[in-house]
Amino acid sequence: MCRKFLSLLVIFVFLSACRDEKSDAGVNQVKGDMEALSFYDEGLLPKDFEDCKNAKCPKIRVNYLKFREDREAALAMNRYNEKNLIKIFDNAEETTENKSVKAAVEEFIKDYQNFKKDFPNSAIGYEVEISQSVLSQTKDLLVLETDFYIFTGGAHGYGAKRFANFDVASGELLDHEDLFSNLDAFRNYAEKEFRKKYKIPEGENINAKGFFFENDTFALPENIAVTKNRVILVYNRYEAASYAEGELKLSFPKNKVSEWLNY
Repeated sequence: MCRKFLSLLVIFVFLSACRDEKSDAGVNQVKGDMEALSFYDEGLLPKDFEDCKNAKCPKIRVNYLKFREDREAALAMNRYNEKNLIKIFDNAEETTENKSVKAAVEEFIKDYQNFKKDFPNSAIGYEVEISQSVLSQTKDLLVLETDFYIFTGGAHGYGAKRFANFDVASGELLDHEDLFSNLDAFRNYAEKEFRKKYKIPEGENINAKGFFFENDTFALPENIAVTKNRVILVYNRYEAASYAEGELKLSFPKNKVSEWLNY
């Protein structure tokens, strides 16, 4: 009788383990100093769209993250992320009313197919590629990194990197003023490091080496990431230099700038 009971118990434990393993398939966890936020990948390819089944489609490789919405912070982060992924597809002259990433890609496909109807002999092909990762998480701050490239004709497409710093407790997106307790002091430090890296003597015009900061005044980039160990600054193409210069990057050990940080 005992042996039979033990056999049944072993089977039960085995089945429970298999069920748990299956339920977590495809779900990743952000490792930090707190209860982990869970997330999973959403992927979109041409085969996922009806308009691509019977007509030529652009190149589409879209992979982005969604946080499992078991807390309010995750809901807020997903709303922000969806909104900003959609902006990648927005024409500079017109803002779309798309409500989801998939709807934005569908609009991108329609634009391409309309272009091919108007210019059937054109060799131009549209392309979009998006990828996301969690760059860092502490108990207070999560940094989401987005890399994208989009091409809709012309001499070249446009690619960029974007950082989003989220307060883990609230899901609130943090701007520069939230991240730094003394933004002016950090800006001054960053300028000195920028001049050192690009060999611009102190007192010389910041644009002397071909950069184009507005009003000849150094400015922080739109994209700043505050990770566990570093503060990373990225100037995307055209932000402070020509397209040919590519991405400009500065990275500081966190202990060098900690006196000006809130996180």
